[in-house]
Amino acid sequence: MRLIHITDPHLSSLAGQSFWNLRGKRRSGYLSWYRNRQFVHRREILDLLTESAAACEPDRVLVTGDLVHIGLDSEMIEAANWLRQLGPPEKVMFVPGNHDNYALDSLSSMHRHWADYLPGHFPPGGDYTSGYPVVREHNGLKLVGVNTACVTRIFSARGELGEQQRQRLAVALEKSDGDNCFECLLIHHPPFPGMTRRRKSLRDAAKLLGIMGESSPDLLLYGHIHLNRENQHSGFRSFCTASASSVENASFRIIDLEKEQKGWRCRVRLMTLDATASTRSFSLASESSWLASA
Repeated sequence: MRLIHITDPHLSSLAGQSFWNLRGKRRSGYLSWYRNRQFVHRREILDLLTESAAACEPDRVLVTGDLVHIGLDSEMIEAANWLRQLGPPEKVMFVPGNHDNYALDSLSSMHRHWADYLPGHFPPGGDYTSGYPVVREHNGLKLVGVNTACVTRIFSARGELGEQQRQRLAVALEKSDGDNCFECLLIHHPPFPGMTRRRKSLRDAAKLLGIMGESSPDLLLYGHIHLNRENQHSGFRSFCTASASSVENASFRIIDLEKEQKGWRCRVRLMTLDATASTRSFSLASESSWLASA
């Protein structure tokens, strides 16, 4: 079985927006895009990555958030077209990032335009954790997706699972005797303490670490920090993948799973934009392989 991990495409353009028509945190987000992000995150790079990933013929595409910049309705429409390009909802599993749920009206906009890729209907009271974790199972693979994308104050990009979602996650990760599935957890924010600056961190990272101590997945995938990282933990590995649209290090991961007698053979290949080639392309940057015990 083949999975593709893509994250942080920041694919939307704010070219038609005006700083003076925006309010609150969106003003600072617009300035960030105007001064920097529009030059770093390029749609032509994302289109090349999307095409390259599709050529790998994945069984599932896993997207860990930040499709847009400041959570505007116009951005959601643009991002919806890209989601459909990746594949139908049964093939694409998506969890939101902090730029998707950027302001108080962003959650309802997501549900209007990305409903097929989100769990359930717009939640009463606007609870962003409603319907999470999402659990999907297919041929021995168990995908678990959580939502850490809470609305934050200006200059903050922190995330939070919240107590109720953490409780549901603990149940979702439990394995019964004889359960030989391969569990993969999707989250936007770096999951554990010390993995990024406080301004970008997960508020309840220490409590998530406690859950993992009781029942950990076999693989954890995240984004948010726009870097390629691999970490080994007790019983599992975690991977962060760089932004899918970055002119500097756009990347995606190919994850091949094969059931063996003693567990699951997992092979993870990092494909990164080759800036030295005469024509832009993605080449193998690193590879890891291990046996996840049943």
